Amino acid sequence: WLADVGEGKHTLTVEATDKAGNKTTQQLDFIIDTLLSEPTIVLDSTDDSGTKGDNLTNVNKPTFLLGNIDADARYVTVEVQHGGTKEVLTATKDATGNWSVTPIGTWADGDYTLTVRVEDEAGNEKHSASLTVTVDTQITIDVIELVNDNGIPGDNMTNDAHPQFRVTVPGDVNEVSLSIDGGVTWVKAMQSATPGVWNYTWPKTVADGDYTLTVKATDNAGNTVTRTLDFTIDTTLSTPVIVLDSADDSGVHGDNMTNRTQPTFALQHIDDDAVRVTVSVEHGGVTTTFDATKDAGGWTFTPTGAWADGDYTLSVSVEDKAGNTSHSASLTVTVDTQIAINNIELVNDSGIPNDNLTNNVRPHFQVTVPTDVNVVRLSIDGGKT
Repeated sequence: WLADVGEGKHTLTVEATDKAGNKTTQQLDFIIDTLLSEPTIVLDSTDDSGTKGDNLTNVNKPTFLLGNIDADARYVTVEVQHGGTKEVLTATKDATGNWSVTPIGTWADGDYTLTVRVEDEAGNEKHSASLTVTVDTQITIDVIELVNDNGIPGDNMTNDAHPQFRVTVPGDVNEVSLSIDGGVTWVKAMQSATPGVWNYTWPKTVADGDYTLTVKATDNAGNTVTRTLDFTIDTTLSTPVIVLDSADDSGVHGDNMTNRTQPTFALQHIDDDAVRVTVSVEHGGVTTTFDATKDAGGWTFTPTGAWADGDYTLSVSVEDKAGNTSHSASLTVTVDTQIAINNIELVNDSGIPNDNLTNNVRPHFQVTVPTDVNVVRLSIDGGKT
C-alpha cells in the first residue's frame, strides 16, 4: 500500500478477472496496530519498607506492580540485572487485569535493576524505564559504650548520675533509641558529625543502682535491631577510718602511743567495691604513700620498715570501682621505744654522803626519770614484792 493506512480494522476486497472475462471477488478482514503503550514498574507499597518511594526494601522476595500494560499484550516479562548477571521473569495477570511480578527465589542483599518488556499481538514491542531497588535485610549495632565509665576501664560503672552513651551502627541507620526502664520509655539519640556514631547523655539524674540499657536501631530499609548493655551507677563511697591496732596500742588504750616500731593499723568503713586503698604517712616533713592490704580480717596497714621514735600522721584514701574517692580524717600516733631511769638517790643517807648507808630503818628513795614516765615501782627483795 503506497499510502499509510490508519489504525484500526479494515476489510480488503480482492477482485480477479481472467482472460475469458470471468470475475470473482473475495474479502479479508485485517487490523493495523502500530501502537503500544510504554509500561511502568514500581515496587509494591506493601514491600516498600523504608521511606515510601525510596525503593529500599527489607523483603527478599519483593513484589513489583506493572502499569500501562495494553489489553492486547501477549508477552510481559521483566529483566532483572544484579551483580553482572541477568534474569528474565514472566509477569502474571490477576483476575482484575493487574500485572505483577515476584522473584521465584529469595534475593540477596544488594541493588537490582528491573526493566519491563511488553510485546502485543501485532508484534509491537515496548520497554519501560529501568527501576533500581535495593534489598537490605541486615542491620547491626556494632558497639555500645558508656562514655563516662570513670572507674576501671570497661567495667561499665560510673559515678556520674548522668550517664553518657555512644552507639556505633552502620551508616544507613536513621534512628537510634535508648531505654533504661525495659522499654517503657524511649529517648532518641543524636547523630554525631561522624557517620554511624550516635550519642546521648541522660538529662535527668539517674539514681544509684544496676541498670540494663536497651538500644534499638532502625535503618533506611526499615530493619530494626536491639542490643543491651548492663551498667551501674554508683555515686557514693563511705568515709574510711584509720585506728591503731589495739594489740600495738601499748600505752593507755586510745592514747595512740606505741612502743612498737612497726605498728599495725586497722582500716575501717572500707566499702566492698574498693579497688585501691592507700595510706599516706607524714613524718618529719616527708609524706610517703603505701598500699594497704586486705585479708580475711579486713584492710590493714603495717610499715615495711621500722619507724624511729617520733610522731607520725596517717590518712587513708579509697577509690572504688566507679571511680569515687574518699579520704579519712588524719590520725597522729607517737612511737616511743625509749625509757631511762636517770638517777636513784637514797635520800636519808645518814653516813658518809653518797655511800648509800643509812641508820634509818625506813629508807627514803628519790627516783629521777623522763617526764613521760607514769609508773615507778620499787622492790628490795629481788622483785618478789
